[in-house]
Amino acid sequence: MSSNNKNIIIRLRVDEATARAIRAKANSHFNGNISACIRCATLQYEREFTSPSANSEITALLTAILRHLKKIGTNVNQTAHQINERMKVSPYGLSVSDIQPFVFFRNDLSAIWEHLNQIKERL
Repeated sequence: MSSNNKNIIIRLRVDEATARAIRAKANSHFNGNISACIRCATLQYEREFTSPSANSEITALLTAILRHLKKIGTNVNQTAHQINERMKVSPYGLSVSDIQPFVFFRNDLSAIWEHLNQIKERL
């Protein structure tokens, strides 16, 4: 029923209170798109819309994931740099303790997977 070729304009007369209410609904559920709001209200689109609170929770989770990934990336680079420097001095000098930080990185990645699964459940 919906197409990208929306070229017919329908005018609608409302009072100030109704206009405010329509704008408020459009802002909270349709990113300000009044046309989409009215189409949904009249045609009852089957498409689901996420609530603003769900969007803010997802945004917060994604922000936390990005921060965590940046931290992991920095730590991996520092660890790799230290290992490379040691290998220059003694090519056979790599020890188990040099590899230990990568176990922590794996644990950090597990936490990120948990966040991603939480986001997936909300979508």
